[in-house]
Amino acid sequence: MLLGSLDKWLSRICLKKTPLCNEYLFAYQITCSVLVGVFMAIELGHARILFDDETNPWALAFLILASIFSWMGFAYSTFRARASTELGIVSVISKTKVVWSVLFGIVFFNESLTSLQVLGGLLILLASMLIGKPSQVSLRLLTHLHAWLAPIFLTIAMGVDKTLTEYLPSSVILFIGFSGTALLTPILFKIRYDLIKEVALNAMITAACGSISYYLLLKVLNMSAFSVVMALFQCAFMLDMIFGYFVLNEHTHLKRKMASCLLATLGILTLVS
Repeated sequence: MLLGSLDKWLSRICLKKTPLCNEYLFAYQITCSVLVGVFMAIELGHARILFDDETNPWALAFLILASIFSWMGFAYSTFRARASTELGIVSVISKTKVVWSVLFGIVFFNESLTSLQVLGGLLILLASMLIGKPSQVSLRLLTHLHAWLAPIFLTIAMGVDKTLTEYLPSSVILFIGFSGTALLTPILFKIRYDLIKEVALNAMITAACGSISYYLLLKVLNMSAFSVVMALFQCAFMLDMIFGYFVLNEHTHLKRKMASCLLATLGILTLVS
């Protein structure tokens, strides 16, 4: 959770000053691919591939493609939102991934839904809508769209990756996601390669934090309920609010942020109770 927060904080600092989102995304994914490649080489020495002759290769290929494209959508939306929107606002809106993860767990993993989970999900949605509705026309629709799309893409990616853990080691799944995104980025978006050096160092540091964080999270997801793990993982948003206020000087709509933070906290506590 702490490593994931460092990922958000450092990337927000960099992209706030230099909004080179596509270049940052490309450097980030290349670094993650290299780091996870090391994990994969180590893990494959004592792990085994779990699919056999009975495994449907087309289904496995579909899962792999779904993982790559969902990670692509998440990464692109995330860095776009971080470049132009305050960390606290993006962080609270991102908590909707808890709601989507509950729905994903019910539909695809046969997890049960309780009345407390319904209440918790509604509180999180309310918190996100409260902070996402500015009192002035100062935030563009596209910025909010990226902030809302990112948790949806992330939920799909993590749900697909959880399914893939039944067939592949965690490091292999990570490598597929990161390397696939790195390959797609220059194909789908314009990259100014001469400007990558301006964001490369920050991107490499955040990539190290992000890849290790998700590797550990994927290990936990393989052993625990999808919805509960995702809910606990979201508690980092309180750290994001503090960091945004004291370090990034993001002081706008403070009362609305505090109210949203309280509602989101109540929602998460209700979900995991």
